[in-house]
Amino acid sequence: MSLLVPLAAALLMSTAQFPLATQVQLPSGETVELAADFLTYEADKQLLTARGHCELRTGEMLLRSDEVTYDEANQVATATGNVMFVGPGGMAAVADDVRVDIRTFEATLKGGLFMQKKGVTQEAMLAAKSPEELRSMGETPVLLSGSRIRRTGPNAFVVDDLAFTPCECGPDEPSWRMEASSANVVLGERATLSWPVVYVQSVPVFALPWVYLPLSERRTGFLIPSPSASGLNGFSVQQPFFLTLGRSYDMTLTPGYYTGSGFETREFLFDDDANPDTPLARTSYRQPKQVGVKGPRLLTEFRYVPSERTRGRVTLGLLHDSRPLRDPRTSDFYYYPRVDGEPPRYVDVPRGWRGEASWQHLQDLGSGWFDRVDAAFVSDGFYTRDLNADILIQGVDYLRSSATVYQRQADLYAGLDVSLRQDIRFPYRFFQENRVPAGAFNPQGQVDLPRPKTFQRLPGIVFSLPERPLEDLLGLTGGLRAEFTRLAPFSGGFGDEGVDGIFRQDGKYIPPGLKGESPIDLGQSNGLFDSGDREARDRIDFTSRLSTSVALGNAARLTPSLSLRQDVWAGEYSGKTWQRGYPIAGLLLDTQLVRTWAGEKSAVRHAITPSLELRYVPGGWGSVPFVRSGDGDFAQPYDEIDFAVPLTRGGATRGFFQGVLAVEQSLRLKTGNWIREPLRLRLGQGFDLTRYVPAANKPFDIDSQPILRDTFARVSTSAGILNGGAMVRFDPNTGRFTQLSADFSIDDGKGHALYARYDDVLTVSDQAFNRGEPRNAVGPDSIRRPLDALVGSLSRETPGLFATERTQALIAGTRLMLGFGLGVRYEALVQPPSQDPTNREISQIRFSNPLTQQTLGVSYGPACDCWRVEGVVTLRRDLGLEFSGVNFTVAGLGSFGSGG
Repeated sequence: MSLLVPLAAALLMSTAQFPLATQVQLPSGETVELAADFLTYEADKQLLTARGHCELRTGEMLLRSDEVTYDEANQVATATGNVMFVGPGGMAAVADDVRVDIRTFEATLKGGLFMQKKGVTQEAMLAAKSPEELRSMGETPVLLSGSRIRRTGPNAFVVDDLAFTPCECGPDEPSWRMEASSANVVLGERATLSWPVVYVQSVPVFALPWVYLPLSERRTGFLIPSPSASGLNGFSVQQPFFLTLGRSYDMTLTPGYYTGSGFETREFLFDDDANPDTPLARTSYRQPKQVGVKGPRLLTEFRYVPSERTRGRVTLGLLHDSRPLRDPRTSDFYYYPRVDGEPPRYVDVPRGWRGEASWQHLQDLGSGWFDRVDAAFVSDGFYTRDLNADILIQGVDYLRSSATVYQRQADLYAGLDVSLRQDIRFPYRFFQENRVPAGAFNPQGQVDLPRPKTFQRLPGIVFSLPERPLEDLLGLTGGLRAEFTRLAPFSGGFGDEGVDGIFRQDGKYIPPGLKGESPIDLGQSNGLFDSGDREARDRIDFTSRLSTSVALGNAARLTPSLSLRQDVWAGEYSGKTWQRGYPIAGLLLDTQLVRTWAGEKSAVRHAITPSLELRYVPGGWGSVPFVRSGDGDFAQPYDEIDFAVPLTRGGATRGFFQGVLAVEQSLRLKTGNWIREPLRLRLGQGFDLTRYVPAANKPFDIDSQPILRDTFARVSTSAGILNGGAMVRFDPNTGRFTQLSADFSIDDGKGHALYARYDDVLTVSDQAFNRGEPRNAVGPDSIRRPLDALVGSLSRETPGLFATERTQALIAGTRLMLGFGLGVRYEALVQPPSQDPTNREISQIRFSNPLTQQTLGVSYGPACDCWRVEGVVTLRRDLGLEFSGVNFTVAGLGSFGSGG
């Protein structure tokens, strides 16, 4: 290796006598300094010998040993005793003996070890007096040794019996290594190994026929393959390949293959024609599982950092799925028409090409201008569910993407943005037609199945002047915000949801209180603009605010404010326009009681802040967009600005007078310049006093509404390694907790952690929702305040529908380091048993286990933590126990595996 360059100086030593320190010129023209305590040449033997503190030095390289000999007849140079070499770029080597054949440029080493150093200067390495001192310097991200080395280029070598360790272990006893019978090595670039075997603490772990390993932080080459096995997709393997495209760009290509999860057995009931009086006959049949994928996949990831102001990442994944095509209306396979007495037969048409794409980009354009992109797209609604068995990932309903260009200054914000959503609740394909395959059972007669039209923000323009003191009006602060928003589907001008304004997967319409068979919503996806369809709209929203602050002596502070919101809408399909406006009066009265305990090096501050906030909207003019039906007008708001205040049925502003009485406590600790807040607690009670004030467009039931609204409490705490928080919402009118949430974490920063989160939310049952009940009728969705209000509406259940239900979930986990390099992590998702109102007995058996998902990972790594290998198993309530894969992390090379 690089030892050969300085050792070649021996080739130039001829029969002349040399002083104890002299200069010698190499064939390359480079000059080296040769020094030793004793230097002789035996002419009859043609043998040059240098003994005692032998040193060969160039400007950037240094070779030291106890003795150097050169056999001129056989052209062999030998360095023995405490051999150490220091080269450029952090290269260093030590050996007991080195023998170099000058004719073949082959070197035989005894006790040889090459090291790539970092965290130490070249001058410090050149000043090292012994191999032990050189070994202990700085960090050693690369260790490499071999028994025979042949130089093939300036920094290229062929190595026999190579041992390679790309980590920052101690150079004397690396905890792991990769050995190979032979290897091609280019220093600072790569190592190509033939039949390498990985050893962990001298125990062979696995072997490969060939491997390419980079010897730098960014070097083209194959990375470690990642196998995995799951009940969702069977066995899969992926082989990443890292490609360097210059200093600022790189790419990772990851081909892989999924074997699929096999078949499942189903039962089929049918009439026995031979014995018509007997009960239904039962038989079983096999078909592929509905979820999961099968086939090859290629994932490409491109990263770029062309400057300090710009960075980003683009990913593209393509998958050819040979699983049978799914019917997006039922999420099951397509089936051929039924034949009496025979089990169902699925239509074996492959799903074909599927894919994913994402783009993350951040750029500072200068002069206060920035742009940002955070986008993700999938080819169909079930792409994420088919590739990820994780319960939490499968529960995502929408995939959101956004892009914005904005200017941000101290007193100004202006931006243009686009926000897109993909509805991934159903398995509809987004970029190709959802056609019913030939021969499939098709009672509705539709050939092309229209997918839901999700509304997008295309685009949004925002101009804002944050609140600031007004120079001409002493004591007043003011601010304004103007926004243009276009909410529309990609095409068609309207959503085509049908009569109820909601896209339903099976196309049926379920009016409130209807029992029995539900009718088909003939307005859904019929291509006509019906009464319940949402149309594309353009909206201009203008909001301004004035406020001042008045001190009430030393006791309290009074902050009155006056705001105005004005909105104008234009329907792109109907051509209709609407406008709505209303004033907002606000008043905040607060005070603070503070006590401080000061010490020599620290101080403790305790503050109690009671406050009363009032907000009054006398009513307004105009209304939000509405639609007309046989039952009269009903409002059709889209987003949080449309919902900014309570609305009447027809969309007019419902005046209100609301208040929130709260008290907040905080505890702060200051040590030097470091301030932390170990405790903050806020208690509050909401009020709706509307029935005591005149209100325009007063709804008929306003006088019957109670004054008290939700009672809430929030707490956050932090004490050393402990962090926690909790949120409680209580409805005093029904006597029910609408929300209970809590979380905590303990992390000592040494690999030991414990964390948990619990959520208990009162929600509308699925049965009530399927009967037309809105999702925000009860629970925190109901009491959540609108944008310009202080409290939300009442939480009510519609008589005659299914009762509300509680949605509960507990996520808890821990990470532990058990010593001897062993690590364990465990996480569990706990949900209570579900209840099926149609068959409670079956439901209790099926969902008796509240542990929805459990993940266990066991890992091992050395004390230096330069590498860690982890095996992961997952137990899911519906899929059973499965091996999720192996994760392997190597310092300097990255993490490879299947996650879990």
